Order: sequence, then C-alpha cells, then structure tokens
Amino acid sequence: MADEVSNAGDNVGARGEGGGQGLGETGGGMAAAGRTAANWPAALLVILLIASLVFGYAQWTARRRLEVAVGNQYFNSFFDLLGNVDNVRVALSKSLVSGSPRLRVGALSDVWREASNAQANLNSLPVTHKVLARTSAFLTQVGDFAFVTARKVANQQMMSDDDWDRLVKMKEQSEDLAEGLASMEAEASAGRINWVRVAEQAKKEVPAKPGSESTPEAVTDGFTKVDESVQHFPTLIYDGPFSDHIEKREPVGVTGTAIDATQAIEIARKFVPFDASAHTGKIQGEVDSKIPAYRVSLDAPAKSGKPDAVVDVTKVGGHIVLMNISRDIDPKKIGLDAAVTRASDFLSKVGITSMKPTFASEVGDVAVIPFVFVQNGAYVYPDMVKVKVALDNGDILSYDALGFLTSHHARKLPKPAIEADEAKELLSPALTVSAPPRLAVIPMETVDTPEAFCWEFRGTSFGEDFFVYVNAVSGEEEKVLQLIKTSEGSLTM
Repeated sequence: MADEVSNAGDNVGARGEGGGQGLGETGGGMAAAGRTAANWPAALLVILLIASLVFGYAQWTARRRLEVAVGNQYFNSFFDLLGNVDNVRVALSKSLVSGSPRLRVGALSDVWREASNAQANLNSLPVTHKVLARTSAFLTQVGDFAFVTARKVANQQMMSDDDWDRLVKMKEQSEDLAEGLASMEAEASAGRINWVRVAEQAKKEVPAKPGSESTPEAVTDGFTKVDESVQHFPTLIYDGPFSDHIEKREPVGVTGTAIDATQAIEIARKFVPFDASAHTGKIQGEVDSKIPAYRVSLDAPAKSGKPDAVVDVTKVGGHIVLMNISRDIDPKKIGLDAAVTRASDFLSKVGITSMKPTFASEVGDVAVIPFVFVQNGAYVYPDMVKVKVALDNGDILSYDALGFLTSHHARKLPKPAIEADEAKELLSPALTVSAPPRLAVIPMETVDTPEAFCWEFRGTSFGEDFFVYVNAVSGEEEKVLQLIKTSEGSLTM
C-alpha cells in the first residue's frame, strides 16, 4: 500500500510538473502573437513606402523619357531649320548664276520648298511669336518671291532689274540668317540649351534665374539678334495669279476717318477669331508703308491655352491689313475642302463678302487660300485676301488683305464684246481646255491700262497646266500663266 501511495504521489507530481510546462508554453505563444500583431502597421507602412518609391521612380523615369523625347524633337527641328536656311542660301546662289531658264526655275522652286520647310521648323520651336516675327516674315517673303519669279521665268518673261536686286538682297539676308543661327548651334551643341526648360519658361512667360540650366536667354537673345538682322527686307507675298501687282499701285481701298492707338487695339481684339478680351493689348510699332498702320500685339494670359496674335490696323478707317496668330500645329487631320470652308466662314464673319477662293495650296500642315472679290460674276484678281488655316483643327492662323485694300473700289465692268465660245476659238490648238471659262479682271503692267477685262481659260498642254486670258472686249490674248507644281503639293482650283 505504501508503495502504491508513493507511486501515486510521483504520478501526481509528474502531472503537476507537466501541467506547469504546458501553461508556460501557452503564455509564451500568446505574447509572441501580441508582438506580431503590433508590428503589422509598421510593416504595412514599409510596404506602402516602398510601393510609393517604386511608383514615384516609374513616374520620374517616364517623365524623363518624355522630356528627352520632346527635347530631341525641338533639337531636331532646330537643326533641320539650320539645314533649310542653308539650302535656301545655296538655291538663291544657284538662281543667280544659272543662265538656263530651266535651271533657274528649278533653283527658285528649291528656294520656295526649303523656305516653307524652314517656316514649319521655326514654328515648332518653343519661342514666342514676338521673338520670331521678322524671321518668320522673311522666310515667307523669300518663298513667295521665289515662287512668283519661278512662274515668271517659266512663262518666258524677262526678269527685271528689280527682280535681280531682290534676289541679291535675299541671298545676303539668308547669309545673315544662317550666320545668326550658326552661333546658336554652337550653344546647342555644347549642351547649354535645354529646349524643355526653354519651353517651360515660354509657357510661364517669366524669365529664368541667371545661371540656371534652362538657359532660355540663349535662345531668346539668339533669335532676337537673328530677327533684327532681317527686319529691313521688303514685303512681298504670293497670292496666286497676279500677286506681283500689289507694290506697283497706290492704295484705293482704304476709306474712313483717322483712328488712334486705343481704338486700334480694340479693333484688333474684336477681329481675331477667338475671345481676346483678357489678352494684353499694346502698340508694338507703326507700319510705315503705302498703307500706314498700327501694329498691335495681343499677348495671351499665362496658362490660358490661347495663342498670341499680331494685327496691323490702318490708321485711316481701322481696316485690318494683316493678322498673324502664333501656335504649335499638330499633324494634319482635315482636308483642303474643310479648310476652304473654315476660311470662307471667317471672311463672312468679319464682313468681307462676295469673295471666292481661287487656289488652295498645302504647305506642311497649313492651307494657304487666296480669295478674290467677285463682281457680276467676274473674278476681280487685284482685290485679294489671303487666309491661312491650320490643318490639325481648322483654326485661322493668318489673314492678309494688303491686295484688297490696295485695289478694291467700285468698278464699271463693260459688257463682253465677244462670248466665251468666240474667245475659245482664239486659243492655241495645243491647249486643251479643262474647266468652264469665266470672266475675270486681271492687273496689267501698263499705267494707262492698269486692268483688263478678260475671259479666263484653264487648260493643259503637253502635261502642264496653264491659265490663258483673252480680252473680252478686244479679243486679244492678254496673259498666259503656267501653274507650277512642286513637291509641296499642287495648287488646286
């Protein structure tokens, strides 16, 4: 019995010791679980921090890639601009030394093409229109004059002394322009021009801090110097047929009373094809020409998303001579027909009525559409208005009424002494008429007979397009114009 009791006691002791160990293990487990639960918020924060860092790095990397891509695009546009300007210079030199009319037409066509490409590359740079105004105008004038002169040479007309002088001056100006851009090229090649920073500063319209890596001053100052070097070049704009008559006439279309600078600014605000009530308007200068005008600049508020504009308003009557709107142009989305409709609607809105489009040419992503006044069914070519339309969304980019204001007046048109069928019999048998004839008033070079009332015939001969004008009163063949096609696209009726 004593042994059994002793064994029982031992068993009880063993169970007691075992029980004590079990309770201890359970308590330790509960303590560990408590500590793990307490650490979960910290672990979650660490995970979130890591995730945010990864996301931020990804965003930064994407932004850097975008900046590099945009910077490369600006960089390429700038260097393409240099190449275009140099090609203009070379082509002008070739046009001066070419003895063959065929080679001269080819060189002048190259000038027009390269000047148009230079204009497109210039407009794609992140520099305000105010800085680029004269350079842009110079490129437009060079291209327009080259096209007009090429047409004249192709029509076997002799170049005048003024034409030769203009070509020489254009060559000199193109050399100055190339030299100015070359000095900027050195800055760009050395990495001292960050085009993305320049674009950001241009949007903010605030100067960068001295010594900052954005270096917009190098770009702005460089283009300002380039711009100033071409400011004295004479104005000439191609408007389709008979564009070279404008400078030979005294203006007769400017009527009304004198206006002051304040009135000019308000007229400019109302004319532009967008709400410019919040734009800063100021007189940039005065245009001293046959049609004296105020040059009004309308500067858009920062971050407004609206473009700047420059408008020339006549000092007498407050007529609009020129309007240019500066903005980046995206790739083409609309066709020429839609652009012509937009331009026609704009003219109607600003009160220029009885106008019909003659040509629509496509240069880059911009449509150039000259309109002429139509009186009693006759196309009055001296009374011209030219409109440029962006082919990305149909916005109006520019308006040029120099020809219209120079020539527009009430005319007494005679009744045709010969009908269209009779005039057609007078055409060369080598010309195949391809469009219905129509009456037209065309400018003439003589002082005694500044205009002629004609039948206009469009036709083809040996694969080339021509316009022939037969006097509707005398039956004489007054003009033969060739329609020149280039790699920029054909001009279409």
